[in-house]
Amino acid sequence: MSQQTQLDKLLEIAAEESKLIKRELFIRGRDMTFWSRPTTIAEFQAAKKASKNPEDFLEYTVRLFVTKALDENGVRQFQADAIPVLMGKGEQRLSMKTASAMMAALNPEEEEEEMLDMKSPEEGSKAKK
Repeated sequence: MSQQTQLDKLLEIAAEESKLIKRELFIRGRDMTFWSRPTTIAEFQAAKKASKNPEDFLEYTVRLFVTKALDENGVRQFQADAIPVLMGKGEQRLSMKTASAMMAALNPEEEEEEMLDMKSPEEGSKAKK
């Protein structure tokens, strides 16, 4: 029997994580539900790099959302031409509340916590005593 390497385990996890997930999102009573795959570090960095100001949370959130929001068949719901519309001036500009809701829908914390199986530092220190 051959031992599975750490890299093999990571590749299995990556395959599991690349599945489409339904993201239910309602903004101001409008159903904005979409499907996506979990955001990778590379996608996050690409969105920040493509932003005029990489520190602009709103802009890179919009870029991530436009890139990651798919329909149930895996087809993008938005194209790059939606970015200027979403980032428009005046009343057309998204609020921070909406941007935060979009980002939260892309990366729900409870999903990440469910996947990780780590002991807290307190548990480890109590066991040593």
